[in-house]
Amino acid sequence: MGARCDVCLRKPQYGHNVSHSTRRTNRRFKVNVQHRRVVIDGHARNVYICTRCLRNMVKVKKAR
Repeated sequence: MGARCDVCLRKPQYGHNVSHSTRRTNRRFKVNVQHRRVVIDGHARNVYICTRCLRNMVKVKKAR
């Protein structure tokens, strides 16, 4: 599973871990992606969706 949201297409971002001595090492900020069955455009679909999109889709009923 790729760490990408099927709704908003967010993907991992890159940055640095910064230690106490200010030494920088590369790191990856992953998207919190969940596998859910949701209604999108009137159709129930199984999608990988980030929690930010899930929170914004409160108005949309969950598919059963």
